[in-house]
Amino acid sequence: MTYTLKCLFEHLPSDNIADLAALLKQHWRRHGAGQSIVSAHLAVADSLVADGSRWQRPREGNRLKALLSLDLQGESSEIEGLVPSWPLLGVYSVDSKVVLPPPLVEQTSPELRTSGSLQVCLFRLRADRAKADALDYWYQEHGAIACATQSTFGYRQHLITAKKTRDSAHYDGLVEEYFPDGALTSAEIFFNAENPDQLADHIAKLTDSSSRFIDMTSLLVRHLSEYKIDLTTCH
Repeated sequence: MTYTLKCLFEHLPSDNIADLAALLKQHWRRHGAGQSIVSAHLAVADSLVADGSRWQRPREGNRLKALLSLDLQGESSEIEGLVPSWPLLGVYSVDSKVVLPPPLVEQTSPELRTSGSLQVCLFRLRADRAKADALDYWYQEHGAIACATQSTFGYRQHLITAKKTRDSAHYDGLVEEYFPDGALTSAEIFFNAENPDQLADHIAKLTDSSSRFIDMTSLLVRHLSEYKIDLTTCH
């Protein structure tokens, strides 16, 4: 059974993906013994997605700098040892649902960038709606609306099941959406609209659907570049 961890960082020791990959591999060699890893992806706020700042929430003081996703073969009792000691926003275990499968990245080099950008969205559920009802709406209705009103070519929903560090910020859900490069600078491309009327319609539909289950004041949104890191040989 695959066990997924989402590790969110507010600072990184380097801006260079090759350096970060090397540090991750070094860390995994020291601390990953006995833990089988299926895959690892590191998404970072690098220069390639700088234009995505127009979509981030909050616009000022956004602390999310990177997301490390670890798919493990079975749950580990030594979570903190598996995660690099870079300044954290939080570490979470999640249950995942794939609404629209993202493209597969063939592992032909140590670090490969997924095409486009990865929009990461964290949120808390509305306090005035029953949790079961809010989750049912998210799973059964909102995902389809989000894919229909945006240019996403990959969409995953992650229900946060546990905070794995004591100081992890409180969130209920995490969404990963893959967008084409043009969406960083064009609202028409982002919202998959061919004209102003369709743009306004798609924005209204997405906003209405999101507000049905999300506490909109809790949103943390950032566009990142995602890289596949091969940790399977680091034992």
